[in-house]
Amino acid sequence: MDMMDDFDTLFFNEVLRPQNLIPMKPEPIDQPESVTSTWTNLYDASMTKEMFNMTVEWFGTDLTVYLDGTLERFNPMRYTGTFKDEKFIIEENEDRLIILAPTNLENWLLTEMKMMDEPKKKTDQAINQVVVLEYPIERGYGSISFALTLFYKFA
Repeated sequence: MDMMDDFDTLFFNEVLRPQNLIPMKPEPIDQPESVTSTWTNLYDASMTKEMFNMTVEWFGTDLTVYLDGTLERFNPMRYTGTFKDEKFIIEENEDRLIILAPTNLENWLLTEMKMMDEPKKKTDQAINQVVVLEYPIERGYGSISFALTLFYKFA
């Protein structure tokens, strides 16, 4: 089972979410290159880096919310996604990844969840509350990939 999880993580990071590098604007050959010209003539200088992705799939009485992304440890942020006026929040708290998710989305109730390499867990199906999920992460620098799947049923 661990081998499959390792494969899924590698496949996700290397194939599904490859990082795109933005090339620098080419300089004419006859002009000498300086530090100032290099840093002021960047191609597409204002860029957006996607660190958090939320995908919602609806099929019959099932609604599935996928939350995935990369948590940056150098400058930790709070990632927020909204669906049906309900917020999903992901943040780092020292050596824990904290995820807050609503227990219901209008008439849909949270029934199960799967976080990273842990097995699916059933929930108590409380209405109009927020579930707080914690996942241990190693201390240090760099970035950490995360993935969470929330399963909702129509009530």
